[in-house]
Amino acid sequence: MSIVFFDVIIKVAQVAIIVPLIVACWRFKYLSRTLRLLSGLLVISALISIVARYLWSIKENNLYLLHYYTVIEFCGWAVIFYLLFESKFMKRIVFWIGIVFVLFAIVNSIFWEGLETFNTNSRSVESILLSFFSIAYYVKIFKEKRVYRLECSASFWINAAVLIYFSSAFLLFGFSNLLLNLSSYKIREVWGIHGIFLIVHYVLITVGIWIASNQKISH
Repeated sequence: MSIVFFDVIIKVAQVAIIVPLIVACWRFKYLSRTLRLLSGLLVISALISIVARYLWSIKENNLYLLHYYTVIEFCGWAVIFYLLFESKFMKRIVFWIGIVFVLFAIVNSIFWEGLETFNTNSRSVESILLSFFSIAYYVKIFKEKRVYRLECSASFWINAAVLIYFSSAFLLFGFSNLLLNLSSYKIREVWGIHGIFLIVHYVLITVGIWIASNQKISH
């Protein structure tokens, strides 16, 4: 594939968040507390992305934003899963994992990967933990057998967005140091593939928000 293709994918991925944001704003009054929280997380993500893009345009280091955003993003998703899980046992697991991760991310930023560098450790651990929450939620769905049509379940699509994106992102973040030895074309190729998964992530979130709002309207 040509380098132009990957450049286009990367640019589309950077603005793909607009789609779920538009749907969330349009149907906001019909959304549950969980999806309103997700909408807020999308807004924060979009704002940080804009600031990061601006800093990049004036040739300022913007990596410190990722350190803060990683904690915000993980906490946001952790609260969402906390609300989705009904079991007190799983709620405790999500809560304590959340506490431990925040402490780990802070220690990582202070002692191992400073604010001026890419926080690969925190991003990798975040991806593993959120993938674990996602798989655990799917196990819950299939064991309970209360959802007869998965395609009509908003949480199914939101959960799919988490699993597909963060499981793929782990490979990128976990082996990011190896990218330094690749050619510029290979680096763009890797980020282009990451962009594809990010687009899918936002598309699945959009589907979940749309389904949830339609179900609320129909009731």
